[in-house]
Amino acid sequence: MRSVINGLKSAVRATNYSPLGRNTVPLERFRLPEVRQFAAESSPACWNCQKQSKLKQNMICSDCGHLQDVDAGINYFDLLSFPTQFSLESQKLTKNFRQLQTIVHPDKYSNKTEREQTNSADWSSLINKAYKTLATPIERGQYLLQLEGEEMPQDNSALNKEFLMAMMERNEEVEDAEDTQTLEELNAQLIKDLDKMSQKLNTLFAAKDIQGVKGTLVEMKYLLSIQNSIKQKQQSLLGS
Repeated sequence: MRSVINGLKSAVRATNYSPLGRNTVPLERFRLPEVRQFAAESSPACWNCQKQSKLKQNMICSDCGHLQDVDAGINYFDLLSFPTQFSLESQKLTKNFRQLQTIVHPDKYSNKTEREQTNSADWSSLINKAYKTLATPIERGQYLLQLEGEEMPQDNSALNKEFLMAMMERNEEVEDAEDTQTLEELNAQLIKDLDKMSQKLNTLFAAKDIQGVKGTLVEMKYLLSIQNSIKQKQQSLLGS
């Protein structure tokens, strides 16, 4: 195994080869669906009362109180009542999420029209998706990029060779670990590094440094892939 890793190290010195190990997660796995861009328009007419009224919580007609059809293109930050920025308060995000889910819970619409029952399920699903996206720093960062019409790089061109070498060393440490305690220590360091990168993203987004954002997000993906390798190795050790 060491001979293979040493060979990979030599390749990285000469090229920008990506050092993802056999247990790591491909970068594409973390990509989010494309976000549709919408111009600022007035709300569509309510399907029930046909009035073009302001919607409560972006979902309910303020005139007749009927739950509207799901707006799959709604900005997740708007849906969860947050400004469109990277920095957010996680406890408030969870609170807003739970409040919205209470409003659209299927049990509340069991005696309503079939259309409202369908809308209830659709809104519940979208709210879950929005919450999971905004609650995870790397997905929140990618979502903000997409709102800006930007995409993640498809290769490791945003990374320097020193970082790639360091990732190889970490993969090697995971491969060589022989007990769960060692793996837990490696994971604890990864958690600290991911937290620092999340703080860095906040600064980069505030400064509108898009290239810096992209590079940091790619680095986070590498750390998350190593974290996944640790989880797999832990399961392997526990099963042996």
